[in-house]
Amino acid sequence: MGRLFAVIGTCGLALGVAVGNPPAPTPVAATVPGPTVSELITRLGSEDFRERETAVVDLQKAGAGAIPALRDATNSSDPEVRRRASGILFKLQRASDSTGLLAPKKVSLTYRNMPLGSAINDLKTRTGLNITLDTTRIADPLRKLTCVTGEVPLWDALEQFCTAAGLQESHRLELDVPKQPPQGRRGYVAMPSVPTPDAVPIVLIDGKDRLPGARDTAVRVVVMPKSFPGHRVTLGTGETTLCFDIMPTPGLNWLDVVAVKINKLTDDAGRAGSAGSVAVAPSNNFDFDGVVAWGGGPGMGFNPGFGGRFDPRTGMPIPPDTLPNPRIVAVPLKLGTPSARSIKRLEGIVLGEIMVANQTLITIPDPAKHTNTAFDGPGQMRLTVVAIGEAKGTAGVTVQVMLQYPSPWSVSARRGLNPGGMWPEQPRTASQTPTVKAFDAKDKEMLGQNVNGGYSGSSDDGLTMFQHINLTFRKDAGVPAKLVLVGPRPVVVEVPFVLENVPLP
Repeated sequence: MGRLFAVIGTCGLALGVAVGNPPAPTPVAATVPGPTVSELITRLGSEDFRERETAVVDLQKAGAGAIPALRDATNSSDPEVRRRASGILFKLQRASDSTGLLAPKKVSLTYRNMPLGSAINDLKTRTGLNITLDTTRIADPLRKLTCVTGEVPLWDALEQFCTAAGLQESHRLELDVPKQPPQGRRGYVAMPSVPTPDAVPIVLIDGKDRLPGARDTAVRVVVMPKSFPGHRVTLGTGETTLCFDIMPTPGLNWLDVVAVKINKLTDDAGRAGSAGSVAVAPSNNFDFDGVVAWGGGPGMGFNPGFGGRFDPRTGMPIPPDTLPNPRIVAVPLKLGTPSARSIKRLEGIVLGEIMVANQTLITIPDPAKHTNTAFDGPGQMRLTVVAIGEAKGTAGVTVQVMLQYPSPWSVSARRGLNPGGMWPEQPRTASQTPTVKAFDAKDKEMLGQNVNGGYSGSSDDGLTMFQHINLTFRKDAGVPAKLVLVGPRPVVVEVPFVLENVPLP
């Protein structure tokens, strides 16, 4: 939406009723419109640096309405306009995509004098959340509660439910690993997999603690209590690391937290702070200005209880006793007042990666003219038309293609999962298998036979997988006009948060 500035004054109208000179008319303040999106884009190439910077800020504030004009500006003859428009377009498009992908599920709760257990079961059904009660820390599991809400976001509904029931969440830095049965002298014991964040149960216990958090999107962002063991303080420096619990709604296909970006920090003395230092170098795949924390949570770079431990009887590595909680992310901060006891206001965004299904990954136009030409897609995917010819034994046409993609094991390693161990976390099952589709000259899908070409494998180093696929069509259908690889695609989204009165450890 374009941003307009207007100054509206009082509009006076005087009617003269007496003879003589009429009273002077009250001046009318003119409406002063702000610059249009087109004018702001033109200013991106101004010779005045300050005017260029101001145009960038105003275009970012213009929102999704500026996206079409910015997309056109990326083809401008002015290289400065192209460069700046591309950066603004990237941020606005990501924010626009995030709004749609992170729209919160809304629920309405009506519990009147209902037993706690029955209410919990109904809440789990309505929200899909993995909620459990720790009965050892609940004085009266059979008590009744009353909780009536309007239609509110899912995470807000959970907070209101806990308040009405006198419950709070129990958060853990490490998760227990299920004990595995002995495998014999030479048995193979697979490394335990870190669960997805939405699979980690929400454990409720008696309590009234209410944590500062943002609960108005599909991803909840809260700060852990001041006594949480993952917090770190460097005395006298103002360096403080706070642990956040970042919890996605089930079904969102949330992969991981990419980073946390702090935009504003004000402590209880009114002094401004900033992001703390982080040792990990940013990736070139994303725009990470101001990144202060990386996904994976505290301890993600280590395998507690593993690190080189082997069973002397079998020679097999000893699995860890615990795994890091994937919902917990450590965020380093730099306080303006080293002795501050709380943060008055903390603003920022969480950059997260989710997997979106049914996305166009690679398009090959006119395959007959592009045999043995590799077309690249996202995530180091590559599609190549190997050959086109008559199908053996039938009056048809066969298109042979080869799909290359990174090994799931190498993807897990790049994401930093279990880097302290001998191998990365076992890959998670993909939500959708990529499919090659064919279209004719009228852009109508050609329903041929899509079969495995009989040969698939991996490179010598195991880092790249490849699969040969044969697409067979009737002879009268001809050769496809284009091939399209459709499948899941990782997308980076941003979750804004504003936290107030955050206690410091």
